Amino acid sequence: PLSPLAAGATRAYLSMRANRGPSMPPLRAICATVIVVLAVGAACGRPPAQDTARPILRIGTAFPPFSTRLIEEYRQALPDTDIRDVPVASSPATLRALAEGTIDLGVALADDAYRAYTEAGGDASQSHIRGISLLQPLPMYLLVRAGSGIQRVSDLKGRVVGVGPRNTSSWTLANLILGAFRVDPVTVQSLSGRPAAASGLKDGSLDAIVLPGYVYPDEVIQSVIQDGAYLVPIDGPEVDELRRHSPFVRTVMIPRDIYPGQDRIIRTVGIDLLIVCRREIDERMAYTLTEQLFSVFPRLARIEANLRFLDLDDAPATPIPLHPGAARYYRERELSR
Repeated sequence: PLSPLAAGATRAYLSMRANRGPSMPPLRAICATVIVVLAVGAACGRPPAQDTARPILRIGTAFPPFSTRLIEEYRQALPDTDIRDVPVASSPATLRALAEGTIDLGVALADDAYRAYTEAGGDASQSHIRGISLLQPLPMYLLVRAGSGIQRVSDLKGRVVGVGPRNTSSWTLANLILGAFRVDPVTVQSLSGRPAAASGLKDGSLDAIVLPGYVYPDEVIQSVIQDGAYLVPIDGPEVDELRRHSPFVRTVMIPRDIYPGQDRIIRTVGIDLLIVCRREIDERMAYTLTEQLFSVFPRLARIEANLRFLDLDDAPATPIPLHPGAARYYRERELSR
């Protein structure tokens, strides 16, 4: 039996054929056309298929192992989000990647973030960078070889000092320190990694190495310490002068027992770190990332000793504007007290 629509179409066809004669097209052709029209109409009226793909969050890997551990924690806490790690070598590279839209979240030095933000004239509508959280300063560890006789930074004059690769945060911070202490002449040697640093201290081709924080003494560095390498403090009036010219540099204490036999607190310097994100990420996502950061923070604090002393009340005090999602989290946290 024909549907009411098909029956009506058939009656209309017979009536037209009676009036127009055999020049009318065959009934089968008209019926096929009606079927196609009905099918298209049904498809248009049907709701679109639901996109079940997970949202993507790209995180830069500068400042490992902190950033890599943070990525692992976010993956566990946010299983409905496709979290991807994107290789990024340094703080400036992180900020460039955020501005270019190739990552959504990363870790950067406070002075770099402030500079990148103000390059847009301080206009929030122009800068693509927003803050999620302030972290503790990234400390610098000055490790010198056994028998070198080095007791203070000024003793590095005329020596060979190994630092991180060029254009990395480690390279920048090390040269800031050497410049502040007017250690000249000095040979600054770029290193490809910790094995090269350890080898240099062991064979005497390096007198000292400057390591950034988030580098716990692994087997490579442990072997050098067992041979007698030791930490030297970075302190004195030169640090005060450095801080006058670089306001984001802070005095930092390396806790006891970071290295075997280190039975005293060692003064050094560091620069505040920030977790930063793209302005364009969803507000709900930024809120969740901030909330989860503090849920997993006790575990992240094991990565770097200084993170044990992070005051969560200082976390929103970023030198650039907070993302609205992060700001909402901090407001609600304050109201809930």
